[in-house]
Amino acid sequence: MNLVEIDHIRRSLPSEWNELSRKQLLYVSRLFSEQLTIVDFRVKALFEFLSIRRKTFKLIAPEDAFTLCESLDFLNKEVNLTRNLIPVIKAILRKYYGPADNMVYCTFGEFTLACSALDEYQKTGEVKHLDQLVAILYRPQKFFWSIRKYFTDNQDPRAKFMNRTLKKRACKLGKLDHCLKYSIYLFFNGVLNSLPTLYPYVYKQKGETEDQDNGWASLIISLADGKTDDKSLETIMNSNLYNVFIGLNKKAKEYHEYMSKIESYDRH
Repeated sequence: MNLVEIDHIRRSLPSEWNELSRKQLLYVSRLFSEQLTIVDFRVKALFEFLSIRRKTFKLIAPEDAFTLCESLDFLNKEVNLTRNLIPVIKAILRKYYGPADNMVYCTFGEFTLACSALDEYQKTGEVKHLDQLVAILYRPQKFFWSIRKYFTDNQDPRAKFMNRTLKKRACKLGKLDHCLKYSIYLFFNGVLNSLPTLYPYVYKQKGETEDQDNGWASLIISLADGKTDDKSLETIMNSNLYNVFIGLNKKAKEYHEYMSKIESYDRH
């Protein structure tokens, strides 16, 4: 956080995505939809984050205002938001629960489906794909969760993902405010952007394939030791996202080390 003193009152400004509040994230999402210039975007964000009156805002020296706006440059760079600032949403008198920070309790299958929805939304800009992304990540609470949570290590309150309920849920959640849905999109983007640093060999391997879905498929089959039967693949898809990535990263690393040895042998 950056501390700013205005009229002898200290205020804090976020210096990275994970320091945003829920209210600030929703406001930033709204700014993205307005297609502003970078200057206007940062000025509006600064005014909102400082939470001061317009009269007081005008008293800030131009050079100080410029410096403060520059401190918000992270908003126009790669999103690295990994805190879920919107853990619960309400639609038609029902609550839907989202993933934990960093999506630590998500399954690999849920993750790959969300990736496909995100990819389609980025390609087409069609809201139906954004609705689908939200519906994949946000689900009703498990039955008797208030009691069950004390008897399990998996603290994900969400009901198990079932594809047959996805369309109906996407229709309900599609009626939510666009800025709320876009904030969820930003969160998933942030988690996605954090993974290549954590698991470089997975993304090095994946980057060598032309198609995203085929890239995931080859890695999943590799982790299943080449097995393609439904039971083996289903086990991988229902496994924890990070457990799968640890295994994939190990397999991909072994592959690259093997290929490096082959190339070294060929050169000699």
